[in-house]
Amino acid sequence: MAASQLVQIIRRLDAMRNDYTGNRQHRTFEQFGIPVCEVTYIRDRDEFIYVRFRPRERFHFDYLDLAAIEVFNCLYDFRNTF
Repeated sequence: MAASQLVQIIRRLDAMRNDYTGNRQHRTFEQFGIPVCEVTYIRDRDEFIYVRFRPRERFHFDYLDLAAIEVFNCLYDFRNTF
């Protein structure tokens, strides 16, 4: 059985938090090869910034789980639009 998409998103976001090579880490999430949203982790503030491309939305989260849920919902909405 394939791993849950939410678990995969959480792993990507957790990898950002565990990467100490810089203060900011960026990840873009795509569906069908189209960028749908982006998450930036800012180490100094221990904060995730979630940006949805269509419609343009921007949120700040203190918790990885909340950012992961927004990414999951964004990908789900995009995938089920077509």
